Amino acid sequence: MFMYPRRAIRIAIAATTLALSAGAPPADAVSARQSSQPRVIEVVARRYAFEPAQVEVVAGEPVRIMVRSGDGLHGFSVPKLRIKKEIPRGETVAIELTADTPGEFPILCSEFCGDGHEEMKGLLIVKTRPAKGQ
Repeated sequence: MFMYPRRAIRIAIAATTLALSAGAPPADAVSARQSSQPRVIEVVARRYAFEPAQVEVVAGEPVRIMVRSGDGLHGFSVPKLRIKKEIPRGETVAIELTADTPGEFPILCSEFCGDGHEEMKGLLIVKTRPAKGQ
């Protein structure tokens, strides 16, 4: 599995922010040209929460969720989408995803991480793709 170095991710985020603030084309135009490139979403798993707690995507949008452990062994699981990854201490794991069905899908920690493990939950929100022209 290919791992993206944190520095490369930070550089990509900084470049995107700079381009948007410098009068770059609207996001719709950029996403249409770069539809083959997934949107990168960073998530940190730490006792006993996912940060951010909610991840929003659009149905049919390719995304790469970069999950990093902030303190120990965790898991990232979205049972309804058949996603289950172990997130070792100090590592970042890439999860490629293109959700087709709109809805709300619970994110769970699939590795026991202590007494608050059962409360470690998040939510993947898949929104309906807007109609063209809207």
